[in-house]
Amino acid sequence: MSKPKGDATSVLARFNERFGLVQRYVITIPPANNRVRPVNQISGAIQTNKSKAKKEPNMSLDISKLSEIKGLLGACLVDSDTGLVLDTEGGSKFDLETAGAANVEVVRAKLQAIEALKLNDTIEDILITLGKQFHLVRPLDKNPNIFVYVALDKKTANLGLARLQVKAVEETLSL
Repeated sequence: MSKPKGDATSVLARFNERFGLVQRYVITIPPANNRVRPVNQISGAIQTNKSKAKKEPNMSLDISKLSEIKGLLGACLVDSDTGLVLDTEGGSKFDLETAGAANVEVVRAKLQAIEALKLNDTIEDILITLGKQFHLVRPLDKNPNIFVYVALDKKTANLGLARLQVKAVEETLSL
């Protein structure tokens, strides 16, 4: 009497596969951008798809590199459609939830002004200079409905370098 090769689970799987006792359903969940994809059904014996599947891009909302900005008081990534803060960095003495929500109104107001003036342009960034702070708002090039908000200490921050670092972080984000 010959011994089966492998452990009990693999032997059972091969037995089920050989005699058609296994059915497998593969369901593909559509991406968030509402593109419709068909549901693939594989019936009968297990089949392997030898074609390479197209990978969806990974979603990255990590703004932790903004902590490298000298003079950073706090930063957040905000969805201007909903007012939700998607990620935060720093801000232990700064209410980033409130700041993010308030700056949604700033972005909306500026977009309305651009439209009213028929400028046919987009926002690169918005700079608000206070007595002790700089506030920088930068809508993402790839998705203008989402913006990066950064609050900086005016005494220690270099505004030019901060803008460059915010742009560099923006390029690492994928939605």
